[in-house]
Amino acid sequence: MSSSSVRRSLKVLPLVAAAWLLAGCTAGPLYGTTHLDPATGARANALVGLKGRISITPAQTRTAQVFRNAMLYALNGADPVREPLYELRPVVTASDQITSLEAGTGAPAASLYRMTVDYDLVRLRDGVSLTKGQRFAMVPYDRTQQLYAAERAVIDAREQAGKAVAERILAVVAPVLQRDATGAPAVTK
Repeated sequence: MSSSSVRRSLKVLPLVAAAWLLAGCTAGPLYGTTHLDPATGARANALVGLKGRISITPAQTRTAQVFRNAMLYALNGADPVREPLYELRPVVTASDQITSLEAGTGAPAASLYRMTVDYDLVRLRDGVSLTKGQRFAMVPYDRTQQLYAAERAVIDAREQAGKAVAERILAVVAPVLQRDATGAPAVTK
C-alpha cells in the first residue's frame, strides 16, 4: 500500500466513524416534525397534538408551584389544560445550604439552593405509570446583610431551580409521551 493511499484512508476514516456513530442516533426535536401524517402526508408530531392535554397535580407549597408553573409551560405552552390524557404527579422538596461564612461575623455569605422533584407520569385512561424518576437542580446565590436583597436572591434561586428541573424532567417525559402517543414500542433499559 502506498503512502498516498494510506493518507487517503486516514482522511476518510473519521467520516466513516462519524457516519457509523450517527446512524444509531434517535434523538430529535421535542416539538419538531418527526414523522408523516398518514391522512395528509404532511410532517406531524404527536407532542404538538398533546399541548393542553397534559395536567400536573396541584401544588401544595410555593416551591412546588414554581416548579409546576415552569413544567406546565414546558409541556403545554400557553394552552390551558383541557380534557387531560396524561398527568404528571410531582413531589417537590427544596433545601437551602450555606456554603460560605463572612470572616469575623460568621454571617452567611453564599448559599446553594437545591430543588429535588420525584415525578410520575400517568396515562389517565388506564392509570398506567409510563415513567417515574427523580431530577434535581442546584443554584448558587450570594447572601447579603440587606434583608430585601437576601430574600430576593432566594426567590430568584428558587425560580432558576424550578425552570432547570422542569427542563430536565421534560427531556425524560417528552420522548415517553411521543412514543405513547404514536403507539411506538417503549425503549427498555
